[in-house]
Amino acid sequence: MFTLKPAGKNGTGSLNGNGNGNGNGHKNGNGNGNGNGHGSKVESVLGPGIHYKGTITGAGGIRIEGCLDGAVNITGPVVIAEGAKVTADIRASAVSVAGSVKGNITAGKVEILSTGRIWGDVLTGALATEEGSFLRGEIKMEDELETPPNLEMTQPHSVAA
Repeated sequence: MFTLKPAGKNGTGSLNGNGNGNGNGHKNGNGNGNGNGHGSKVESVLGPGIHYKGTITGAGGIRIEGCLDGAVNITGPVVIAEGAKVTADIRASAVSVAGSVKGNITAGKVEILSTGRIWGDVLTGALATEEGSFLRGEIKMEDELETPPNLEMTQPHSVAA
């Protein structure tokens, strides 16, 4: 199982997992670890105050601190920070929820922290919840989940003038 403690309001937090980091998903300058508690890096951050509408796809992981309306289909972990609001179906290797999610989650590992709220179904191989977490939906546990496919990033098409 994996454990993640959300970053505090002052931008710092505890680190539980692999390597050294500052607890908010960024390296602390020493080049070690990723600070998010997951084996894969969280390479992208949708920061607080940002509202994104659309689909996020790709390799790597993402930490969502703002608002997202759409869908997420990535091969790495998804970290939904405390205060984040996500209205999307999520498909990833691992999902940690400290904010709110309205949509279905499919992941090898799902963790709902004490501040996490999910309105939707969860399909996972491993589930962890903290006291105070909330889930309104169906939980389906599978021995083996089909991981998100390796997504090929398409190159922009050039338009002849």
